[in-house]
This record gives sequence, structure tokens and C-alpha cells, in this order.
Amino acid sequence: MKRRPQEPRTAGTQKPVKHRTRSVKIAKLSRPSGLLDKTLSLIKTHPGIRPSELNQLLNVGQSDGLRNTLIKRGLIRKEKDGPAMRYYLV
Repeated sequence: MKRRPQEPRTAGTQKPVKHRTRSVKIAKLSRPSGLLDKTLSLIKTHPGIRPSELNQLLNVGQSDGLRNTLIKRGLIRKEKDGPAMRYYLV
């Protein structure tokens, strides 16, 4: 396949800059609080729930961000139970 010759660039033409559509901070701020409430209610109804069980009930791939948010807010705590991690209300 033959390459097309490129046109010489002039000072006025530049390549468009690609920006990330959403930063991590914006994604965390726009997290729906309904999902946090649902996570909290699941931990309340199932004390000692494991992360994999929580992910299945929430129907998400991973919930570590949600769990960490609730821990930072002081609403839940995590305990190591052998090789498993379990979550409880505070």
C-alpha cells in the first residue's frame, strides 16, 4: 500500500488536542447516591457480606469505590475473616 504524501504544516494548523471526557474526580462526584444507599442497605440486611456477594446483589463488576466511600464516611467497617473480607455496619 502506498503512502500518501503529507502536506507541509503551516504555523496556523495544529492537530486537535484530545481531552479525557471525564476525570476520576468528576466521576466520583457524579456517583449516584442511590447506589450508595443500596449498598448500605444490603450491608445492613446482610451483615458480614463479602465483596463478591455484594457485587452480585448490586449487579456491578466491582464495588470497591462504593465500599471505600462508605468506610471513609464512617458508615461501615471491614473485618478480615480468614482469607475473606467481610463488611458490617458501624
